[in-house]
Order: sequence, then structure tokens, then C-alpha cells
Amino acid sequence: MLRRQNRSAPPPSDLKSLSLSVFFRGWRLPNRKFKSWALKMSSLHKPTWIQAGVFEAIMSSTKGISKDTDLLLGIAEKWCSDTNTFFFPWGEATITLEDVMFLLGFSVLGSPVFAALDESGERVKEKLVKDSLRIKKDNNFVFVSQVEWMRRFMNDDDELEHVAFLALWLSYFVFPSAYYHIDEVVFSVAVHVSRGTRIALAPAVLAHLYAELTLLKRHIREFITIEDKIELKRLFKLVQVWTWERFKELQPEKANPLLKGEPRLSIWCDDSTQKRSSNVRKVLEEAKVESFEWRPYTKALENGKFPLFYPEEAMWVLVDNDLDDEFVSFARCVKVSKLVGIDCVEHYFPNRVAAQFGLIQDVTCHVERKSLSKEAAWDEYNKPLDELTLYIPSRCVIPWWKKSSSEWWKKLSPEENQAVESLTPRHIIGDDDDDDTSDSVPSGCKRWKSMKRVYEDDEDDSLTIAQVMRLRKKDT
Repeated sequence: MLRRQNRSAPPPSDLKSLSLSVFFRGWRLPNRKFKSWALKMSSLHKPTWIQAGVFEAIMSSTKGISKDTDLLLGIAEKWCSDTNTFFFPWGEATITLEDVMFLLGFSVLGSPVFAALDESGERVKEKLVKDSLRIKKDNNFVFVSQVEWMRRFMNDDDELEHVAFLALWLSYFVFPSAYYHIDEVVFSVAVHVSRGTRIALAPAVLAHLYAELTLLKRHIREFITIEDKIELKRLFKLVQVWTWERFKELQPEKANPLLKGEPRLSIWCDDSTQKRSSNVRKVLEEAKVESFEWRPYTKALENGKFPLFYPEEAMWVLVDNDLDDEFVSFARCVKVSKLVGIDCVEHYFPNRVAAQFGLIQDVTCHVERKSLSKEAAWDEYNKPLDELTLYIPSRCVIPWWKKSSSEWWKKLSPEENQAVESLTPRHIIGDDDDDDTSDSVPSGCKRWKSMKRVYEDDEDDSLTIAQVMRLRKKDT
């Protein structure tokens, strides 16, 4: 029998069989011993974790969230591997670097996951490798399990215990291994983090998730019988929590209050949340643009704190060496780039989902996907943003679909009206026009050598960046 290649999704009668054919191996729940070890390491190394940008991520890993397979399959049906976005009846949305920062606590800034160690770091890594080999030999194991790893290193009270804890955390909760074992591929990252070196884990985690969403979508499309199985090992809990944040109809009936000092993910952990009984497919098909939560993290939460890039009033900032890392993080979130994982490189197109950043959606176009080495892709991702003028929208911005056309135009003079009509709206940071590695997607903010004018506080949030800059430029 030929596979039904063109079928977008199995019929309802096949949904149970489909769910039984998918194994989310990367869905890990923290056990009591891991939580205890994390608490001990936190008391000793919190300043180092904060410096390395992993403190919130490690604390998030101590929170358990039950898997909702129906929800994961329902949202995966909407995935488009060409654009790395979900296609809903009203348009596109996706999991962005901003979501990875807020929901999992990973940093978008820092060195790549393949960053080399210095000589002393290599010596520490070699000690881990030797201990790993010894555990395998003594127990006649092919892999080193969490139990054996913790038996060897937990409560050793030496420098190597810290690195070993981070190696376990990375193997289980960041880059989960297929067979629940300690993976030597993360040892270099563990050594870096133990020394306070910031590693850009967010783009790596998102690259891996994009790749496996594509595999899952293909499995759904080609599924015939339960014998067609797929094993996934990436952080699909991010997909589930992202969906809860965006679709109220799919949220648990009751979320947890955010306690002081707790990561945002804790509002969705299993302490008191109750699964809502919903037909995921029906909810996603009938959802309207007005009901989709485009910017959930701008909503006030008790004990929550707004980052600097969620100001009450819209603002412009000049990117230079003195700019706060929070603004630089936002710039990375809205920049078209390549995401570098441990074993993959994926395209990142925030310009296709600009409304998720409080910006006017650009007209999307054809995507040309070009392969790059991880080194070249990282150079593109980490390209300096010096002297870029970055627009930071207000967290209180009114969504574009709630603005009437008369309100949008009424502040403009006839001359400005004519000028705006002739512009192609661009608002997301892209590659320079002369960069031959760029993709065929709308670019974004252009580089300006100076700012001769401070824009007024009453700047109209309904304008795209390029529109505002073009209109203001003639006054400078």
C-alpha cells in the first residue's frame, strides 16, 4: 500500500493510534533526588549560575508538567517546516527566542554551544570522561544512568561535583539524550557554565525543537498504522506551555500563582493545575485572531517583573557597548538569523510573526533556505549590532486589528500620507542588503550612524519602524 503523502492529518478515528505511536523521550520530570541536588548546588553556586545565565533555567527544571499528547499533536499539525511557524486560519505564529527566555529561562546571549575550552577546562572535562568510562566498566553498562551518575558525584563536596551536576542537568533537561543517560557531548558546556561563562542555550534549544517539530509533522502527515513509530527527545514541554500561554481555551482550568522568586514556568506546574477537557483540533480551527494572546508576557503578574524591553512608553535605543544586555537580548529575538544547535542549524524568521513583539506585521514573502556550517551560522546570529537604532514598542500597545483605519491615518498630513503609501513596511532586524548569505525574507531596521533627534513620547505605535524613521528623517 502506498503512503498517503498528501494527507495533512489523520482522521479522528486514527487519533488514538497516532498518539500511541509518538514517544516524547525528552519529556523529563524531576525526581526528588535531583531537586535535592539542585537545591544544594544553588545554595553554593547561585552567583555563578546568574553570571552564566542559567539560574532561572535550572530552577525551571525542578518543576514538573504533565504531558498532554492530544494538545502536542494538535498544534504540531499546524507546523510548517519551510518557515518554522504554525499556520492558523488567521495567519502565522511561532515559538520565538523570547518564549524560550521567558518560559525556560535560557539566555539568547553568550558563546555558542560548540565553544572550545582552554587547557584547564579540557583537564576538567577529561576527569568527567574518565569517571564516565569507569562507571560503564564497573557496571558493565553501555551508558551511564542518572542513578549511577548521582551515586558517584552527589555530595562529593568538590569542584567536580558542580560540573557533574551541570552535566546531568544538560543531559536530562536541556539536550535530553535518547536513552536517559549522561551524554558526553554536553561536558564542554558544563565546564563553561561552571566557570560562569554565558552560553547561548536558547538558540540551540529552539533549533533542536524546530527540527523535531518538522519530524513530528511529517510523521502525522504520513501516519498509517501504530507500527509507524517516532521517538522525540527535545523540549516539547515548551510547545505545550507556549500553547497554553496563547490559547485560553486550551489552558488548564486553574493556573498557579507566581510566587516571589519563582520562574514563570511554575504557574503551569502540576501542583494545582487541572487539565481542561477540550477538542484541540476544533479550538485551533475556530480560533480567531482576536482571541490569540500575542504578547502574554506583557500582562502584569503578582510578583512578576517586567524586563527593560517591556517599557510603558515606546522608545528608541542606540545599540552600543553600554547598552543593557536586556535590550541586546530583545534585538537578538527580533533578528532574522540562523539558530545553532549541537547537531543542527535551523532558520529563524521573527519577521513573519512581528505582532508577537508588539510590531506591525510585514508582508511575508517566499523563503529561500540556504545551508550553512554551524560556524558560519553562528557568525550570522552573533553579528555585531553596533550603531543600530532599535525600536522598543510599548507593552501597552494596542494590537493593529483593534485600530480603525481612520485612527491609523488621522495623525498624518497629506504629504506624510503619500509617503507612507509608497513604503514597504519593515520592522524586524534583518541582514544588510549587501550580505549574500541573507534569505529572501523582508529585512528590517536599517543601520543609522547617528540619531539627530529624540523621538517624542507620543510616537504612534501603529507605525512600523521604517515608516516612522522615513517620516522623521526629513525633519532631521
